[in-house]
Amino acid sequence: MKNLKKPFLSVVLVGRNDNYGGDFKNRLSRCVTNLHRVLVKKEISAEIIFVNYNPVLENEPIENFISWPKSEKEVSIRLITVPNEIHKILVANRNRKNVPVLEYLAKNVGIRRAKGQFILSMNPDIIIPESVLVELDFLKADCFYRVDRVDFKLLNSSTKVELDLIKKNAFKCYLKGFQYSLNGYNPFKLKLIRYFNSFKLFFHLKIIVWFGCLFRLIGWKANPHNAEFQFHCNVSGDFMLMHRDNWFELRGNPEATFMSLHTDALMVIMAATSGLKEKVLSNPIFHQDHTRRYDASKESDSEYRQVYLDFQFQAQRMIREARPIINNDLDWGLKNEILFEVQI
Repeated sequence: MKNLKKPFLSVVLVGRNDNYGGDFKNRLSRCVTNLHRVLVKKEISAEIIFVNYNPVLENEPIENFISWPKSEKEVSIRLITVPNEIHKILVANRNRKNVPVLEYLAKNVGIRRAKGQFILSMNPDIIIPESVLVELDFLKADCFYRVDRVDFKLLNSSTKVELDLIKKNAFKCYLKGFQYSLNGYNPFKLKLIRYFNSFKLFFHLKIIVWFGCLFRLIGWKANPHNAEFQFHCNVSGDFMLMHRDNWFELRGNPEATFMSLHTDALMVIMAATSGLKEKVLSNPIFHQDHTRRYDASKESDSEYRQVYLDFQFQAQRMIREARPIINNDLDWGLKNEILFEVQI
């Protein structure tokens, strides 16, 4: 991976210079500092792209928001800003929910301008352990890559990443189709949960189909064909990795969705139905817990429920027809906008 004219890997993050979700400054600092450190340590030629979307003008500029690592020969840091004026135009027709950050459109801005052979779209509060990067030696262009996610809580404001402390404070994991509570993390425990999860997926995808009439007789309404049982849609915005040609073929994440909820899952189904093979990496990533703008578990909320039903409608159509639905035009990712960029 050394001495490439273009980086092997581009990592795209999105956020802005405010405190979204609580303690964002420290969460971002932990994420970027750790990411830069492990990329340098593993000698992976890479760039970290942070898309500073719709920044708060009265707050400190993004260059000073955290103590950014310095670009090195192997790993560079790029900051790209999407100004307020562009955001106002994007939400003017009210086809999109007017929230401060249009997450997946902003991710597309970074993906569109990425230079790496492979592009990883992830969130700015993820801790990637070295064990995940080891698996990147075996990436293939005909695959898309997902991971399981482990959530943890930190009670202090330190920006230092201590993996042992993270594992001790782990309380939840997200796998394909289901999520599980944890009381601390260790690889053996996760392995057991994965075996159990495989059984649950088999039960939903096979047993319920075979004995569907019986289950309906007893009043159990199961949905074995739901997209999240067939592909790893859970928390896919936190880690979606594939070759740049595939990102461009699919024209990035869907940009016209009303809200960002389940947009990442749509991206998974688009990749899967385009002919790419889904690969779930052996090791998990770690996510810093925080308050959220959207909570997919709030099924009682009619707006959230409708977004989920819309996702299922599009996903089932793509699965049925074995081809992706691509709604973005050729100008996706604000292709024609000249955006301010600095390298740290």
